[in-house]
Amino acid sequence: MLQEELLKQIRLIDLKVRKQVESSLQGSYHTLFKGHGLEFQEVREYVEGEDVRLMDWNVTARMGRPFVRVYREERELTVMVVVDVSASTLFGRAWSGREVAATLGAALAFSAIRNNDKAGLILFSDRIEEYIPPRRGRNHLLTIIRALLTAPAKGRRTDPDVPFRFVNKAMKKKSLLFFLSDMQFGALPDSVAVAARRHEIVPVSIFDRMSYAPERNSFIRVRDPESGAARVLDLSVAAEGRWGNFRKEKDAAFKRLGTTPLWIENRTDFINDLVLGFKKMQRKAAR
Repeated sequence: MLQEELLKQIRLIDLKVRKQVESSLQGSYHTLFKGHGLEFQEVREYVEGEDVRLMDWNVTARMGRPFVRVYREERELTVMVVVDVSASTLFGRAWSGREVAATLGAALAFSAIRNNDKAGLILFSDRIEEYIPPRRGRNHLLTIIRALLTAPAKGRRTDPDVPFRFVNKAMKKKSLLFFLSDMQFGALPDSVAVAARRHEIVPVSIFDRMSYAPERNSFIRVRDPESGAARVLDLSVAAEGRWGNFRKEKDAAFKRLGTTPLWIENRTDFINDLVLGFKKMQRKAAR
């Protein structure tokens, strides 16, 4: 890709995600995803009725009167955007899965950095293709966008065990993981369950119905060789069944880990699907 074309693409994605994040995505992100744990803030005198478990006995003994430790919620998050760049993600009609993933990945990283969280990137196939450690700042965001657009994929298969084994070794602190993939793989490996016990995982499934139902809206005339009776078969019925089974299977696999995929179709307004998915998650969390 020529440098001039690359810079143009980076600017286009940057402008597109900036508009979407500022208008609708940021509020949902901030509400849904909060920091993990408590951070020590100060020591102050005990007030009658407070939880004695907060008592700081060392200061109390030194001062001769009761003092408690005060904590505040830790707001900062570490966000890792994990993106499938295997060969199947090149498929798509209006947009390839990889183009959709690049824009969504940029939007998620922008939301994190805009919220003063750290954002990082893992690109994977059947190997780790690129790793960008979590950091803050606009220059870091542009580094992530550049990698999403240009990183070559040497592997061809989708192996989710690869990025999650990497995460389990490299990321000790509880983090938020956005897992972007076309989900064209078999059963979820054990490494995903291990990661789910420590981190918060949000699966984002990018799909084009044609990849599951290439004969959708197609018909074929057949004749029974024994009776000679002819009939027309609607192959889209079988195709729709395969798509439905595929989606139910993935939903069930992630549900066992305590999460539900957001399904994003590679159509023109796919970022709106992400916004709607976040809003649906908000309503569910509010129940």
